Amino acid sequence: MNLPLILGYPLLIVAGLEIFLGAVLLRQNRRNSRVNKAVAIFSFASAAFSLSTATMYLRYAAGLDHLMYARLSWVGWLSIPAALQFVFYLRSESNRTARIVGWVLYVFWSIVLLASLFTDLIVTDHYQLIPFENSPGPIEKPLRLIGGTLIVWLMVEIVRLRKHLTGIKRAQLNYFFHGTLIFATLGSLSAGFLQVLGGFGFEPGLTAYFSFPWVVLTFYAITRYRLFDIRIVVSNTLTAIVLFSLFAWAHVTVYHMLEPVIDGSVALILSLSLVVLLFFGTPLSSRVKLLVQRTVLQDKYVYQDILRESIKAIVTILDFDELLDYIAGTIKRSLQAENVGLYLKSSDGEYVLRHGMGGVVRTLQGRSLDPAIIELVQQAGHGVVREELERILPDDGFSFLNRNLREIDAELVIPLRYKGQLEGVLTVGQKGSGQHYIQSDIDLLDALAAHAAVAIENAKLYETARHAQESLQESEARLSQMAEQSIRKYLST
Repeated sequence: MNLPLILGYPLLIVAGLEIFLGAVLLRQNRRNSRVNKAVAIFSFASAAFSLSTATMYLRYAAGLDHLMYARLSWVGWLSIPAALQFVFYLRSESNRTARIVGWVLYVFWSIVLLASLFTDLIVTDHYQLIPFENSPGPIEKPLRLIGGTLIVWLMVEIVRLRKHLTGIKRAQLNYFFHGTLIFATLGSLSAGFLQVLGGFGFEPGLTAYFSFPWVVLTFYAITRYRLFDIRIVVSNTLTAIVLFSLFAWAHVTVYHMLEPVIDGSVALILSLSLVVLLFFGTPLSSRVKLLVQRTVLQDKYVYQDILRESIKAIVTILDFDELLDYIAGTIKRSLQAENVGLYLKSSDGEYVLRHGMGGVVRTLQGRSLDPAIIELVQQAGHGVVREELERILPDDGFSFLNRNLREIDAELVIPLRYKGQLEGVLTVGQKGSGQHYIQSDIDLLDALAAHAAVAIENAKLYETARHAQESLQESEARLSQMAEQSIRKYLST
């Protein structure tokens, strides 16, 4: 294998990993985080850079024209505004500087890419890979100097930001920082300042290799700190691959069986119909999915199936106390949560603990939830993880809320809403397994809470109606007793 092939093929793998990472970040971005979006754009821009460089070297090895892909490699500079936005959005997701950076630099580097593709102002026809020779266009070196300067600015902002990060926030994002620093530092030298000084035989597209450590460190951060569980993504991907492979194999097999005896087009339609019926008209697909999930996840998330079944059962329970006990008990058993509390809105507007399970919660019976926690849930509108608050609240605000949440042993706080109004709050303590809560857990508990809120209101109405019926029966009994007494009194006289 010659040198261009050795350089080109690994970059295809790097590009594939970067595309996968960007897609995962967007797929798991249910909170619509701008930080996640910025990292995804950074990943896609890096993937486009790696892919164009890989194609350039592979075409060169095949003796084909590669100049267009040398021009296209300027797409890599679009990763710079994405990386800058990532840093600024970490400070605040409403950061004005991040938006300005996006408006200015995305437009600027898009114009540069178009100039590279359709003019000789940047890349000229004299572009040889091995040995590397380049006659740069009139604006190539100034643009690389601008790019190198922006990367220096990025590194300065990262260093400044890291000085202000502490605790969980610093731990979760440290790996992102290290990967970005590696890519940015080596990228600024090899594709920026080094090219301004003449290149010294280093082809700037090879900078794409420096994105590989960033990909590895980002994946490690995801899996270690449970930004989401990568195994679920792997399980879903494998399920899709297995189902597609089985579908294709079954279709080809049935077609070859039918084709000798009936017309080819009819055999095609009939075989496709039979396979579709087999996969979607029978439990085959769901069983394959379950098999893959059990293989990859090793029954780790079976509790989610229990919670889904509980959602169906909740709406059938009308007894108020039985319902509260069922909700708390199901969550505690399935998640092995140490403590579960149900705080319901009282007549005076406070949220009082009406039912709970676990050592800490039992000691809090009748206690009202702190107004700061209520305000937090009202603003969020969805489940809140205690650990995430450190990333979105100032230090003093987090310290106060963190103390209150720890006091009631609440790792998760889930709102119970009915007709748009907050009617209660569900608090869930740590998992007994010691695992972190992931996004799918929160989404599932949000769904359960939505059904629970409706069920609780129905149970209240049922309880009210039952009390009214009992009162009516008591009134009827008293009237009957009074009537009998009156008759006896009349007869005795």
